[in-house]
Amino acid sequence: MSPEPACFANIRAAWNERDPAKLRALVESAVTPGVTFTDPQHAISGREAFYELIRAFHARVGDAMLKQTSVIDMHHDRARYAWQVVWPDGKTFDGLDCVALDLDEMKISRIDGFFGPLLPRE
Repeated sequence: MSPEPACFANIRAAWNERDPAKLRALVESAVTPGVTFTDPQHAISGREAFYELIRAFHARVGDAMLKQTSVIDMHHDRARYAWQVVWPDGKTFDGLDCVALDLDEMKISRIDGFFGPLLPRE
């Protein structure tokens, strides 16, 4: 298995970085200028909008931290991984991101987020 592109470590760090200057540097190193981000609550475009989205996340979740809970499953320019938001009291919220990479820049160009576990088919 090839090494994980640095953009994944930087995006993980960005979700937990509260210092605005450090957060901005992590976002710039992880995503393309035209990155798109879509989840059940958001549909945004552009690096600055993504930076502001993370700032709003920090304001909303307080001291909670986001952690990656699976390996990165990657092929071609696509990847997916599971994550969890963990609050100091032990409460958790699970999700899954599917991403596209710009292979020339080795940065994330698209993030599609999903909340909660997949339900079994009846």
